Amino acid sequence: MKTFKYVLGYLLLIQLTLPYLVPFSLIYNYRMDYNLVKDNLYNIDVILDQISMQINEENLQDYIIILGDSIAFSGPGNAGQSIGCYMQQLAQKSTPSNPARIYNLAMPAMQTGDIYTMLLKLDEHHISTENVIINVEYKGFIKRQPGPPIVFWLKDELKSLDKESFNWASANLKANNYKEQFDIQTAVHRVLWDKVEIFRYSSFMKKGLINVGQQIRGAKPLDDSIGDARPWFEKEGLKEVLQRDEYQQEFSDQDFDMSINNPQIYFLEKIIDHQKNKQTLVFLAAANAKLMSDKVTAPGYVHNIQQIDNYFRNQPVRYLNVYGKIDSGLFSDHLHLTADGYRELAKMLWDNFEIGAKS
Repeated sequence: MKTFKYVLGYLLLIQLTLPYLVPFSLIYNYRMDYNLVKDNLYNIDVILDQISMQINEENLQDYIIILGDSIAFSGPGNAGQSIGCYMQQLAQKSTPSNPARIYNLAMPAMQTGDIYTMLLKLDEHHISTENVIINVEYKGFIKRQPGPPIVFWLKDELKSLDKESFNWASANLKANNYKEQFDIQTAVHRVLWDKVEIFRYSSFMKKGLINVGQQIRGAKPLDDSIGDARPWFEKEGLKEVLQRDEYQQEFSDQDFDMSINNPQIYFLEKIIDHQKNKQTLVFLAAANAKLMSDKVTAPGYVHNIQQIDNYFRNQPVRYLNVYGKIDSGLFSDHLHLTADGYRELAKMLWDNFEIGAKS
């Protein structure tokens, strides 16, 4: 019985203190760790918990939240080659004594419904959305046939945070014959893992132990790159790969439906309403004009870009169309950038954003 009490007390101590003992850099380093989050979406809440703690402990007033997909995430390179890192450097240079903090919470494959859900999750974790940068892509406006679903990662979170929007998204999926699959891992985490700190932090602690082992062996720590970050013109076979239907569809010149019936517009309206009277910058990610010249010069494609521009001109948010503003040599593929490309993008975003200014 005495041993049981000691064990119970030890477990209780871990439960109460573990969130304060794990180094922040292990949880968040210029962006979320995609390899950890994609395998366990509950790790997003751990990251948000830690960010919220840092904001409160340091009494941070000026910070920017970045939301979006793989472009804002800055794949395929590593965290040190991301817009989160480069914007943090610019903030440090701008105000060395009190730099604004940059929190990049983008994630590859995030759809507009996920971005809206992330805004709700930030509210839930008491993290201000007063200063937000969001990326959208051309392909997000294309008719979904039937996928990808407008809420790709966070449908369960949306269900608990905004049931009406969840029902709308679900009805849209059913109308397009998209079938959801039961995720047993999500069910288990909901019941147990998300309540016990040693489980919640297990993947981050494992990552830390691996890095310690790497350091002992004189090797580099784990690299969070998600692909080959070389320039596109150095990649053999890339042009042939981009001929596949799934990539060609990303540049469809079919006329966009810019009404609320388009899931992209539905959730953009939700985002814009949430960000009313806040500083919000939406940027339209560019395509590699040289690599995809036949697609981006098609009349229907050009018209669709104009429709996106016109839509945002009539919205109470700041808008930046990055098309034609980044040299084709700074692309890693048809959409993603090299490290120098993301440095250029980070500077554009920094120059077009003013903390505290209202949209």
